[in-house]
Amino acid sequence: MSDMATFRVKNRDFQRSPADWMHRARQGDTIVIVSPEGPPLTLMAGKPRRDAQPDWDSHFEWLKKQPVSETNPVDELRKAEKR
Repeated sequence: MSDMATFRVKNRDFQRSPADWMHRARQGDTIVIVSPEGPPLTLMAGKPRRDAQPDWDSHFEWLKKQPVSETNPVDELRKAEKR
């Protein structure tokens, strides 16, 4: 976790000045937006860091093993819309 500050902000306060809070997030601070309507939302900005490079060979091997659909689900949706 970052050594920058973490701010807990009420939803209405965030909505008053979202650009200011986004600016703080870009500087490295973590913004937690709290609301009685739902769970807290954590806002962080920046590029994600990877521990290692992705293993594309294993990804494509996994992809090749996936079953192939005989019908396109989009075609079924289009038929339903035309009715």
